[in-house]
Amino acid sequence: MVLISQGSSKRDAQALFQRLWGSGFLPSEYQGVNFRAGADPVLYLNNPGGIDHDTRRAMLDGLAEMNRMQYAAFADPEINARIAQYEMAYRMQTSVPDLMDLSDEPESTFALYGESARTPGTYAANCLLARRLAERGVRFIQLYHRGWDQHGDLACSATMSISRLQRW
Repeated sequence: MVLISQGSSKRDAQALFQRLWGSGFLPSEYQGVNFRAGADPVLYLNNPGGIDHDTRRAMLDGLAEMNRMQYAAFADPEINARIAQYEMAYRMQTSVPDLMDLSDEPESTFALYGESARTPGTYAANCLLARRLAERGVRFIQLYHRGWDQHGDLACSATMSISRLQRW
C-alpha cells in the first residue's frame, strides 16, 4: 500500500512516479496500490447500482474460472496475476471502508498523532492509516511525504563541499 502526503514546503515538491511502487521484475500481482487522499481512497470501492455483495462475488468467481481456463490453455503467469488482482480488489471493497472510518479511534490516538490526523492526506493521517493497515495484516506499506527534504539545495551544498575539498 502506498500513502502519499504533501509536505509543508512552499516550493514545488520532488515528483513521485508510479514506478517507485511498481512490481519491477516480479509478477504484476505485487504491484503497489496507491491510496488517494480524500473520501474515496481507492476508486470503484462501491458496487454499481443494482449489484449487491453476493452478485459481485458470483461475477468474480465466474471471471476467475474463465481466467483459469485461459491459463490452462496458454500458461501465461499474468493470467494468475489478474485473478489475484481481482481478488485483492474485492477484499479492498469489503475492508477499506472500515479501515477509513476513524470514528472508533479514541481521542488519545489523536492526541498522539496530532489533530491533523483527522484530515485525509496529511502525513499524520497517513501514519495513522499505516498503523491500521499493519494491524490488519498488510505486509508492506510505503509512506511518501513530499516537500520535506532539501533536494532543491543540493547543488549549492555539493559546490561548497567540492570547494572545501579543493582547498585541502
